[in-house]
Amino acid sequence: MSAGVGLHGCIPILITPFADDGSLDLASLEREIEWVLEEGASGVACVAIASEGYKLTETERDAVIATTVRRVSGRAPVVASADGPGEEPAMDRARRAAALGADALMVLPPYFVKPGPDALMSYYDRIAEASDLPIMLQDAPQLTGVSMSPGLWARMAEATPGLRYIKAEGTPQGPTISETLRLCGDRVGVFCGWGGLSLLDALERAAAGNMPAPNFTRFFADVQRLWEAGDRVRAEQLFERGVPFVMWTMQSIDHSVTAAKVELHRRGVIASARLRQPALMLDDIAHGQLARFLDRRLADTG
Repeated sequence: MSAGVGLHGCIPILITPFADDGSLDLASLEREIEWVLEEGASGVACVAIASEGYKLTETERDAVIATTVRRVSGRAPVVASADGPGEEPAMDRARRAAALGADALMVLPPYFVKPGPDALMSYYDRIAEASDLPIMLQDAPQLTGVSMSPGLWARMAEATPGLRYIKAEGTPQGPTISETLRLCGDRVGVFCGWGGLSLLDALERAAAGNMPAPNFTRFFADVQRLWEAGDRVRAEQLFERGVPFVMWTMQSIDHSVTAAKVELHRRGVIASARLRQPALMLDDIAHGQLARFLDRRLADTG
C-alpha cells in the first residue's frame, strides 16, 4: 500500500482455519482470502483477536501473514495485528509483519499492566518507528480494560505521524467517532469495530468503514456502498434485515468466530470449523440457533 492509499470500506478480520487435529490450515486460509475479495472486501486483516491470533505461535503468526500477503498479491491492503504486553514484544511483531509485506498494523494497547497516557504514547510511537507502517490503534476497552479518549488520540496522532487510524470498539461508538474526527481532522481515519453493529451511525459520522467477521463481508460492503452512493433508504433496509444475526454472533468473540467458521465450512471455503482451545463452546441450543440463522442466510444468498 503506497503512502497515498488509505484504508477504506469493509476490511474483514480473517478467521484462522485449523484442521481437525488443530494444526494450521493455510490452504483453507487461501480459499478464505479469495472468497472475501470476491465478496467485496476492500482489504483484509489477519492474526487479530477474532482470528484467534492469541492462540498462534510466533512462527504460525508469521506463516499466516506471509500467506495472506502472497495470496492477496497487491489486490488490496493487508492489515496485520502487532501488539504485545510491552513495547519490545510489540516492536518485534511489528518489524516481522513489515518484513513479511503487511501494509498496515492494527495494535491493541498493552493491558497486563494498565498503561497511563505517557506510556501509551511511547508504546505507539515506538511501534510506528520500528515498522515504518501506518498504525491503526485498536480501542477495545471491554476486552483490555484500558480506557483511552479522543483527546488522547489527538495528542498521539500529533506526536506520531504514523498513527493513521483508530478502530473504535467501545460503546457508545458514535460520539467517540465524531469527537475523534473533530479533534484529529484528516490526520486519522476511524473504523467501526465490534462486529459492525454501529455501522450506519458510524457512516453518518464520516467513519471510513468497518472490520467485521469474514462471513459478513458482502453484507457490510453492500451497506456502505449503498450509503456512499446516496441510497440511504436501501442501506438502512439492508442493514435492518441482516443485523439480527450479527447481534446474535456478538454475544462473545467465540460466538462470532464459531459462526464465521461454521458458515465458511458449510460454504466449502474452509475444511474444518475447528477452534483452538481455550474457547467458549456453544451449547446445543445455541448450535440450533446458529443452524437456523445459517439455513435462512444460505437459502437467501446461495
